[in-house]
Amino acid sequence: MAQEVFLPKLGLTMTEGTIDEWKFKEGEFVKKGDALFSVSTDKLTNDVEAEAEGVLLKILVPAGETALCKAVVAYLGQAGETVSQVSTSGEKTEEKIQGESGKATTQAAAAPSRENILASPAAKKFAKENNIDLGLVSGTGPSGRITLQDAEAYCANLQQDNNGEKTKTSPMAAKLAEELGVDVAKITADGRIMKQDVLTAAGGDIEKVAEESGNDLQPVKVNALRRSIAANMTLSWHTSPRVTYTHPVDTTAMKELREKLKEACKEQQIKLTYNHIIITMAAKALMEFPDVNASFADNMITRHSHANVGLAVAKGDGLIVPNVKGADTKSLLEVAKETEALIEATRSGKISMEDMTGGTFTISNLGPYGITNFSPIINQPELAILGVCDMVETVVVRNGQMEIRPMMNLCLTADHRVVDGVMAAKFLKRLCDLLENPYLLFT
Repeated sequence: MAQEVFLPKLGLTMTEGTIDEWKFKEGEFVKKGDALFSVSTDKLTNDVEAEAEGVLLKILVPAGETALCKAVVAYLGQAGETVSQVSTSGEKTEEKIQGESGKATTQAAAAPSRENILASPAAKKFAKENNIDLGLVSGTGPSGRITLQDAEAYCANLQQDNNGEKTKTSPMAAKLAEELGVDVAKITADGRIMKQDVLTAAGGDIEKVAEESGNDLQPVKVNALRRSIAANMTLSWHTSPRVTYTHPVDTTAMKELREKLKEACKEQQIKLTYNHIIITMAAKALMEFPDVNASFADNMITRHSHANVGLAVAKGDGLIVPNVKGADTKSLLEVAKETEALIEATRSGKISMEDMTGGTFTISNLGPYGITNFSPIINQPELAILGVCDMVETVVVRNGQMEIRPMMNLCLTADHRVVDGVMAAKFLKRLCDLLENPYLLFT
């Protein structure tokens, strides 16, 4: 009998995945443990191994397409079995399987698990009052926690049609509509609004613009990572009333420290960078300012006992932010080792979901590109992000004398709902003081 191949749920916050590549073609024999296909989410790419052996009878979700977690994406079975496809959208997964005997059976893909849903009390109360299944809601709080705002946003996707009946929008369609800027209220659909309805609406707009511009436009389909970045940045922009504060740092002492530790680090096969020093000092400063090392949801501030400092790492055409857990408890060399291991894992595609969740503060370094000032966007649900700029030889006045010093701007973007201007300024000044006196690390 043919066996279903499901799209696995690779993390608490994962709701869907995009099939990047099928390693086998239909009709080829697959052994148990073989890498059957690769799937990418908004954060990582993983190979999925076959849980049984057999012939790959039918691929339901081709490469490049997206499906919900636990959806049936393919069938394995014996040579000679056939699969009669009913739906391949990943949103409806009922399939009819027919064997050599000619007897057909109908099986439905398992729905995403509703157990152990992480949600705030306010979100649960709202969901109960509005008859919402929280298993269909994507959480934006710490560790994927569903907040009241998440539940309210999901509820807002239930549009009223002309008859006064509710026209539901699938979670995948709602998310895609937000990313593509499509107004679901203007979509006409028979029953529930699905992903294809949104794509059709978006495609019509693209074709219209392309036609008016003489077909000079080139529509480019974005991957899951870029869609996630677009959605998260839009969410942050509309969620956090933000202010960016800039403070110059004299990096003379920091450069001297790096030079003095270079040999010791080389013996341990560590290449010490300024990022390592900044992460370590930021963690130290965060412990002195608990409301900066915090998150905000459901009108509640959650202070974190340790500083999990994330570093934005470029990967392909996007960014991934792994974080050093408990950076405040680790030495400079420990931070250096862990940071480099996270960067390597990110660029090789082997980063784990655990390494990318639970961050409390993020650092984005654009110094290598000559940037001297910018306003980084907060990585939700954190409350602040630090932008690191280029070191520039600058004329400054010291003790009444002009000197040339290596100066670097630090740009702190903070959420004004919790972090007021004075608090942000004090935190940034404290961090700058630590970087200008890095030997305080050893006190």
